[in-house]
Amino acid sequence: MKKRILAIALIAGLSSLLNAEGFDTKVSVGATAAKMGGETYTQYGIGYTSNTRLDSGIILGFGNSLAYGNVKNGVQAISVDMDLRAGYEIAQNLTAFAIGTGVAQTVDNSSAVGLGYGGSLEYRLTSNVSLEGTYKTVTMNDSPRDYDYDTSNLAIKFNY
Repeated sequence: MKKRILAIALIAGLSSLLNAEGFDTKVSVGATAAKMGGETYTQYGIGYTSNTRLDSGIILGFGNSLAYGNVKNGVQAISVDMDLRAGYEIAQNLTAFAIGTGVAQTVDNSSAVGLGYGGSLEYRLTSNVSLEGTYKTVTMNDSPRDYDYDTSNLAIKFNY
């Protein structure tokens, strides 16, 4: 019964997206302050987001990003994120988003995956350029040990 309700809710949500006027897609480049299991480092990334505004004013979307950084000397991290986003324009040109995220990560020839959450604020500077700040926290599963992966990102985004 719960699976049916979930399936119906997903179908209704997806049909709402399909009936929306269109998607606003942006490509981003940015820098991230990351913390992984007590180690703080900087990573650089590229990504995109695609959002649609429903008639109610709620904004739904998704995004992907790829980030690379050196955790410490000789230890590199590559992360791929997939975000689901829900937001609302709280002031003119300023939108707040709640984020649910999934991450796949390779660190020093070891792979991990995790789920987490976060939030972001996006400020539209012009019709084609915006600035976004994002915070996400993810619990990564890497047998036999799990670790936390936290990021604070600042990115410039371009419409296309």
